[in-house]
Amino acid sequence: MVMPLLYGLGARDFLEPLGFVLATCQKCHTSGPFAVYQAKRKITLYAIPTVSFREQVVIECRSCTQRFAVPAEMRTDFLGALLDEAAVAARIRQAGPGGNGSAASGPTFYQTLQVDVAADPEVIEAAFRRLAMKYHPDRSADPAAPEKMRRLLEAKECLSDPARRLAYDRWLGIAPRPPAMRPDDV
Repeated sequence: MVMPLLYGLGARDFLEPLGFVLATCQKCHTSGPFAVYQAKRKITLYAIPTVSFREQVVIECRSCTQRFAVPAEMRTDFLGALLDEAAVAARIRQAGPGGNGSAASGPTFYQTLQVDVAADPEVIEAAFRRLAMKYHPDRSADPAAPEKMRRLLEAKECLSDPARRLAYDRWLGIAPRPPAMRPDDV
């Protein structure tokens, strides 16, 4: 008796995060952290287990989301230079916004306003108003009130302007998570 051969084909791409590198994008010319992924294409043939047939290391610019493949001959050295999120953030803070090593010490603007890094502009405005009522020099007897109010104003001005907030987030090493690759339907 001859068994009919079951066949079918399904292919999917998977991204496995490996770490980060500091680089300059060839497309948008922005310097900063790049996410590094192990990209795998897996094929499922019905009646045969899933197999990986293509693997490569890719880096992704967090500004323009452009992906670049790392050549095979550079992979070993490249993978040895990977950084985790904490190390990337520390290096960016150490370099400062101008890259001159004059990083400001103290709390971030988000910590100053006591908001989350993903806070909406309305939340930032409400937090500013609440804290301004508390630390305004005309209302507070605290001798440090004028300095606290200056920091609040500086934080609000930066986080209320979308372009300045994006630049500040990049300086801190905060970037939106890239969207995952969707499986290709074959």
